[in-house]
Amino acid sequence: MELSPAGRWADLPEDIALAVASRLQEADVCALGGCSRSWRGACDADCIWERLFRCRWPAASAEASASASRVQGWKALYISQHRRMAFAISNVIEFVGSSINDGSLESEYYLKAIADLALIPDIGFLDVQFFLFSRNCSAIINLIGLHYSIASLHVLPTEVSKALQAHRVSERVVCVNLLKLGRWFYGFRLPDEYESRKISLGELTMAEGAEILAILNRGAVHEVFRLRISLVNVDK
Repeated sequence: MELSPAGRWADLPEDIALAVASRLQEADVCALGGCSRSWRGACDADCIWERLFRCRWPAASAEASASASRVQGWKALYISQHRRMAFAISNVIEFVGSSINDGSLESEYYLKAIADLALIPDIGFLDVQFFLFSRNCSAIINLIGLHYSIASLHVLPTEVSKALQAHRVSERVVCVNLLKLGRWFYGFRLPDEYESRKISLGELTMAEGAEILAILNRGAVHEVFRLRISLVNVDK
């Protein structure tokens, strides 16, 4: 009697099952492992989770082998590292949330959040995507993840753009507000200048966004007396 399609998949040789699982990302590996007992065995294999760990946290791979044996395998090590990342990044997200006033974040808090991310050991672009590009976060959090990825992780803007699109946040819009002190001219002080720029997260990964990211990176210095980032269309 011919096996059902599900039966044929369940009866795959172990090496083929491992080859299939090795081509998947974390969420897909977990989903596939829930299909049957045989798939669970393949998807829990150390070689699968070692690859996922080294891909996500290459800087941590040097000491990971010894740690994997202490915590009973690469999957357990991956889960432990993921939880540490979640805790550390959630602290940054909570700080930003508590610093937002009337939908706006002052540049000093914005830059502190980026600096705090840089202090998290082994944080990588996949961590940014997991925790900072979520639609459950505000556009300001998404922006911080975008800025950190380009400026600190040196991820290509095109790759950041693809990630924003994949997480369906690229169309979110932020507003950058600047207050420039009036210059002195022949003993008279000219009026202060207010400037406001609205731009989507996707546009910030393009050439036109480089100038705004540079302004955000400088913060409130020199002629810029105050710099704030505001939410636009917060319901998106």
